[in-house]
Amino acid sequence: MSTKTSPQTVFSIEQARSMLPLLRLIVADISLSHRELTERRSNLRRMLRNHQGKSRLQAYDLEIVEIQNDLREDAAHLDDYISELEQLGVILRSAHEGIVDFPTVIEDQAAFFTWQMEQNDVTEFHWASESTADRRPIEAGSTS
Repeated sequence: MSTKTSPQTVFSIEQARSMLPLLRLIVADISLSHRELTERRSNLRRMLRNHQGKSRLQAYDLEIVEIQNDLREDAAHLDDYISELEQLGVILRSAHEGIVDFPTVIEDQAAFFTWQMEQNDVTEFHWASESTADRRPIEAGSTS
């Protein structure tokens, strides 16, 4: 996943929380698209493996080309969704799990508020030097 954000993008916890209605829609689309794309790519690889070395019909070759073109289009749509998040200033950490980071500053240190698709609220953060796996609960008053 991409990590592009503008250096001036810094979110307060209130700003992060106010974006959740929009993010829920975008991230749900990303997660669904990512899962479908992954499954379809896997099916195509399986199909190609099963027919390797066998004489193939020209119609089959055309079908493969059509599937590959569809996958490229779907991947471009997924990239568009991710770009939409980047334009909002947030970072998609996992398309599959729907994890998003909001750049912030906590106790004068670079950090990220983290939200995951199934969560109702932004309740966790991690320091910039850590991964989303290291996130911890946001303590009241520690977000200034």
